[in-house]
Amino acid sequence: MRSDELQVAEAMEKQDTRQRNEEMKEYLRKQMEARHKKAEDEFKANLEEAARTQALLDQQEKGFYSYAEQAVKEWQQKGKNVTPLILELKNYKKKVF
Repeated sequence: MRSDELQVAEAMEKQDTRQRNEEMKEYLRKQMEARHKKAEDEFKANLEEAARTQALLDQQEKGFYSYAEQAVKEWQQKGKNVTPLILELKNYKKKVF
């Protein structure tokens, strides 16, 4: 009788231990998923920020070259030699990009 009680108690203890281990495993899995989701969200946010920054830089570059083209046309219409200016713009583009 006492051995039966001990076996039942031991079985219950094993079952409780197994249950705690399963709960811990589930808790750790949820933590890992949360960290993964956070890292993924941060990565996506960084990509979006980089895309916005690149779009802004492209827009600024476009504005600069539009301005430079207008300036070259004005100088050319005034009869000035624009070749050095054009060469310098080409060199600038090579240095920057």
